[in-house]
Amino acid sequence: MSFHRLCVVVLFSAALVMTGCGRQVFTGKHEARGVWMSRFEYTSERLRSNPEAAKARIRAVFEKARAARMNMIIFQVRGNGDAFYRSSVEPWSNLLTDTLGKDPGWDPLAFAIDEAHRLGLELHAWVNAFPFWRGGEPPTPSDPPNPYYAHPEWTVCDKDGKPMTWDPPNNNYISASPGIPAVRNHILSVVKDIITNYDVDGIHFDYIRYPEGSPTHGYSHDSTSVARFNSAEGNPDRLDWDNWQREQINRFVFDAYNLLTETKPWVKMSASVIGKYTGPGWTGYNIVYQDARRWMQASKIDFIVPMIYHERSHPTHPFIPLITDWHDRASYQRFVYPGLAARMADRFGWGEVEAQVDAVRDHGLPGLVFFSAGGLEQTWDMLGGRSFPYWANVPAMPWKPGTTPAAPGSCSASVVNGIATVSWQSGDSAHEYIFNVYRSAAPTIDPNDVFSILTITGRGAASHTDSTAGTSAWYYAVAAVDRAGRESELSPVVTARPLAAK
Repeated sequence: MSFHRLCVVVLFSAALVMTGCGRQVFTGKHEARGVWMSRFEYTSERLRSNPEAAKARIRAVFEKARAARMNMIIFQVRGNGDAFYRSSVEPWSNLLTDTLGKDPGWDPLAFAIDEAHRLGLELHAWVNAFPFWRGGEPPTPSDPPNPYYAHPEWTVCDKDGKPMTWDPPNNNYISASPGIPAVRNHILSVVKDIITNYDVDGIHFDYIRYPEGSPTHGYSHDSTSVARFNSAEGNPDRLDWDNWQREQINRFVFDAYNLLTETKPWVKMSASVIGKYTGPGWTGYNIVYQDARRWMQASKIDFIVPMIYHERSHPTHPFIPLITDWHDRASYQRFVYPGLAARMADRFGWGEVEAQVDAVRDHGLPGLVFFSAGGLEQTWDMLGGRSFPYWANVPAMPWKPGTTPAAPGSCSASVVNGIATVSWQSGDSAHEYIFNVYRSAAPTIDPNDVFSILTITGRGAASHTDSTAGTSAWYYAVAAVDRAGRESELSPVVTARPLAAK
């Protein structure tokens, strides 16, 4: 048995139980359950220039995710050289006010962090890496300027050295070239700006690659990349063109991970990647020079999310063989959470989505992410009721720094009118923790029984109100969970016994 497979067995051992609806459900205690929320989902025309309505939309999505027992939000804060947070590096997005650089009067990222942590959800800031403008016209002046406005020479160029353009006018991305060191440094400054000023749980990259059609168009033969490729300093290993371009993306990933490790080592780094690694068709390695396997092999990323937005029977990109390939041959002791298309239910029915969730578990992968929140509007209840009928923590990352928290102390429980209140203390670091609250009808509580987890609290909680206690006597215990997913021992078990039960 390989070391990775052993880790999977130890960390994600699970059982199958029958739910009330007659389905067998995986009961692993550690399972990432994420959802992407794109910038367009809180800046639609109806919400634009209406901060309270936009906040209400974000809050509603997060509360639905919480009710469905999910545990991770991937929230978009950079689309194309713009910011959905107070940035010193790039301008406020025009999607917030219709004017690039105009202060919208609120901070979407700060608001999202507060809401997520209140609900016990991880908040990962989603950054589109190399796109630096989008639309049919160039950006307008702003302070700070959009990078495409300030540095048009950074643009990806075709085999003849011609920059990407909107010809004919379209809404596609214009990308900056990964082979230009100044481009990579600029994106690193964006990342540092976020992690220095915001309490995010992770940085999540998208478009961490060359543009579509790169082999056909010859992207990117910009003058800087060509000169570096042909120089001993820029290409010391004398790589061929394709491998040299892959190495430019690798270099950015490694530098970003090192930056996080040096600045806030508890912040997780992840990326959404092309769903098929290599081979014929639309792949990361061959078409956009994205070598996600290399990042995991070098331990320079915490998890990847392959975007496998196809049905199980797809002729060239079938769901199950692709997740198997990622898990069995590419994970290198890092996590793979397949990305599922929430709107698959519109075309194939909820059964297809449900079968994909089951396949992820059956093949030993420790989590999944849905694209996107908008696609789950009609199915949140199905998700929580059928696929996630019990609580789960995000998988622990033992390579992250820190020590296992101490068990919460000074626990107590009381019942008034059928409502139990459980309280505890957890030391000076309690604000960094979420808490698993366990409940049992017996005085012995098994922390490995997922159905004994009554709830997972918000960040820094010190009590929980159990409105379902009724007239029964219940036993409670609490455990602290740190940012890396390490869980403490249980607190002493306490009893909440109604007066009538004495």
